[in-house]
Amino acid sequence: MSLMRKLVNVLLTLILLTAGLQTSVSAQTPGPYYVVQPGDTLNDIAARFGVSAEDLIAVNQLANPDILSAGTQLLIPGLPDIQGLLTTQAVPLGMDMERLIQLSGIDSDTFISLNRITSPNELFAGAQMILLESEDNRLGSLGVLKTSESWLELATNKGINPWTLVLSNSGQNPQSASPGTLVFAPSNLISSQTSTISDQLESIELTPLPLVQGNTAVIQINTKQPAAFSGSLNSMPLQFFQDPSGFYYALQGIHAMATPGLTQITINGAFESGENFSFSQMLLLKAGYFVEDPPLEVDPATIDPANTKPEEDMIRVTTSALTPERYWSGLFLLPVDEPSCIKSWYGNRRSYNSGPYNFFHTGVDYGVCATFNIYSAADGVVVFAGPLTVRGNTTYIDHGQGVFTGYFHQKEIQVKAGDIVTAGQLIGQIGSTGRVTGPHLHWEVWVNGIQVEPLDWLEISYP
Repeated sequence: MSLMRKLVNVLLTLILLTAGLQTSVSAQTPGPYYVVQPGDTLNDIAARFGVSAEDLIAVNQLANPDILSAGTQLLIPGLPDIQGLLTTQAVPLGMDMERLIQLSGIDSDTFISLNRITSPNELFAGAQMILLESEDNRLGSLGVLKTSESWLELATNKGINPWTLVLSNSGQNPQSASPGTLVFAPSNLISSQTSTISDQLESIELTPLPLVQGNTAVIQINTKQPAAFSGSLNSMPLQFFQDPSGFYYALQGIHAMATPGLTQITINGAFESGENFSFSQMLLLKAGYFVEDPPLEVDPATIDPANTKPEEDMIRVTTSALTPERYWSGLFLLPVDEPSCIKSWYGNRRSYNSGPYNFFHTGVDYGVCATFNIYSAADGVVVFAGPLTVRGNTTYIDHGQGVFTGYFHQKEIQVKAGDIVTAGQLIGQIGSTGRVTGPHLHWEVWVNGIQVEPLDWLEISYP
């Protein structure tokens, strides 16, 4: 250790000792802390950091652990050698452990200890990683070196001091850096995020992460030049479209009974310049929270495969048609009048006529709590309107780009196939036709061949 470093350490020690004399013991932070976020529960936080809820309650002297307000600072026990604010972040696409450690700005031993990592294979997209946040240690991805590009040229092009790049990329030799080398810089000096997958990609994102059964997943790609994309997510082929503002996107539903665990995303790209890339990564897919509805007694004909299979096949063909144009814009509208009341939620597991719980509720059931009116949730084209055995009097509307809505059990259908409808247009009346136990509207949303949580479309503007 140099003399200068020893002097600095002595001065820091004196400063800390002085501060300790002026600060009460109760005001000191004996370890790392976490700031409670909206929606957090004590059990969630305990599981995230690998501690018990009882220890959290004890070390934070929580008088009422059932009341946990957003913004509350909680000390995290069991990490005596770590100080500062702990945050959690889902691992994004294209990130390996080496890159994430460097972006986190903490040493590898601390990172591995915080996240209890035993193998680099544990780092998959959507996994929640614990980071130690510091204003001084935040690094961001500046980009990758292009062919024949030097660090000096990259620094000049980005308007950053070359010595800043050298210091931010400790362990890298600027003289021997090869094309494709990922280069970091302090986040406050980076004006935009650059993808590490290809230097022709400005960014590539998948939301939400981790995936959950019933999600509508959005893949968004920003590029430096026109491109064509293809790929798959959870074994479903992705359909990419270009937004008028320039970015590319694909929407994909995640089945409500998809197997939880690891799944895969693959994206292939072909740029106008002739450059191609292929990218694949494992993702975390989590189970949703779905309850079991009380067993239902229905007409046996409505669960007979001789009747249900032809109907399912016909609907699958109808909802697999791909219209390139996007008809909808912004949030979907509620398909019934307010006040609305939900009688059964999407994803609930179901048993019919004392059978096993191997069915799930593919949409949301609205009871008759205001009027009998049914409205189109968004602009689109009616692709089916007629009677079915299970669904009763049914309407399906194509909203473009693989997105459909379905309206079941109607007493009266007020549109026909081929009609162009607008958001909020009256299309039918609530009834009790098909497989029902009483009058209601079953409303569902399909995204690229999969029924998803419809309520998300009332709250999130896709893409």
